[in-house]
Amino acid sequence: MSRIITDCSLKLQSTQQLAEYITKLAISVNGQVAAASAGGEVLVDSQLLLEDCEQSIDVLEFSSDGNFLAAAGQSGKIYIWQIKATIAPELIETIDLKNNWLEHLQWNGNLLAFSWQGYTQVREFPSKKIITTLEHKDSNILAMAWRPPLFKELSLLADKIIKIYDSDNWDDEPITLYIEAVPVGLACSNDGRYLAVNRLDKSVSLFEWGNTEPWLLHGFLGKVRQITFSASREPILAMATINQIVTWKRSKKAGEGWLATMLEAKEQDNIEALAFAPNSEILASVSESGILALWFKGRLIGQVQADAGLSCLVWLNNSKAIVTGGQDGSLNIWKVIQSGKGFA
Repeated sequence: MSRIITDCSLKLQSTQQLAEYITKLAISVNGQVAAASAGGEVLVDSQLLLEDCEQSIDVLEFSSDGNFLAAAGQSGKIYIWQIKATIAPELIETIDLKNNWLEHLQWNGNLLAFSWQGYTQVREFPSKKIITTLEHKDSNILAMAWRPPLFKELSLLADKIIKIYDSDNWDDEPITLYIEAVPVGLACSNDGRYLAVNRLDKSVSLFEWGNTEPWLLHGFLGKVRQITFSASREPILAMATINQIVTWKRSKKAGEGWLATMLEAKEQDNIEALAFAPNSEILASVSESGILALWFKGRLIGQVQADAGLSCLVWLNNSKAIVTGGQDGSLNIWKVIQSGKGFA
């Protein structure tokens, strides 16, 4: 039984300003918000941890326990801070990969996986021990994901293949999944059951764990730029092209596969990011035109126009607020006020 959401209003609660375009946002399990910018800034809550780097920070992620924060980007350096409740974050390591632009890293507990120029390495923190280094001959890693809920498997997306490694046996041959078109990105459902890959040919390959033959989702107006899963009991896959949002849910009827719902996003020009609220089917989207929109069961239930174009978003852990990053460097927190009636 869930409450039927009929409408939401969005109220600006607070704002901060960085010098450049906000490239990435992250939220810890403890509720701390981190932001990174194209000018090389890293901010946690109201504390600036990195500034005057002059090179873009493009990846930013807290460890699952909230004890570490990693940031990397154009400079080829990975910065790792240890986060403690009573003292300021401490920079405990800087890994210099010599001007190799870093676009992919992911935590698994205290293990950090990152890729550069045909290699993927996994290190443990705070010991800084190298757990493994994987070589990918003649291919670059395009995306990575640890498989929930146990996070034992690491999926690496390369040129038309996914390689899945067992973290208990790094030297074993990985499971290989094949993709018929050039892939762009990768997303794993929160229950670990599904793995989705958006492709350059305006389609998405959707694998179920244990099955090497994917469903092919297609019919989009343009290249699928964003994909994300809900954390609901039956995962919903949301995806966005330039100005189109589509959600997919698996039919309960055998043989029907996945059913699509088109969301009317005509006013949103260049959708930049999507995110479901924690443990909810409410979907938020932000666009280059500066619109923050909320969707529920295929219907627009609320939206607000920001002062500048928006580039990224995260939900706060209680689902009662959304943080957005702006193309003008603005960092806004919006209070989400729900109204509804009855239960379904």
